[in-house]
Amino acid sequence: MNGFYNGYIGTEKFELMRNRFPNNHRLIGIVNETGNYDLKFDFKSPMNILAKVLLGLGILISIISLIKGIWILPIVFVVFGLIMFADFKLKEKKEINIFTDKLLEFHKTEYETE
Repeated sequence: MNGFYNGYIGTEKFELMRNRFPNNHRLIGIVNETGNYDLKFDFKSPMNILAKVLLGLGILISIISLIKGIWILPIVFVVFGLIMFADFKLKEKKEINIFTDKLLEFHKTEYETE
């Protein structure tokens, strides 16, 4: 879309990343049974692997801390995790809005040139 995104576009799936720095996120669209795209927002590799490893490590440390009777670490991890989750959801909403705006703008310019 005019250099605003880069990535892969196929018949059944697309994976786009916005051209900006830093950018650790991607939009994934997969065709569903009705022929429309289901949009997902995710970290791009290797950040998606790192996020899952850190989540698992945080859960493991929290369980061990609770067994030992240390309550402060699980509380800190939960608060930090909620902040990160809220930030991710806000970025997801913003990125999907930007994508749909650019897609409509692109479709409008293609329609006007015909």
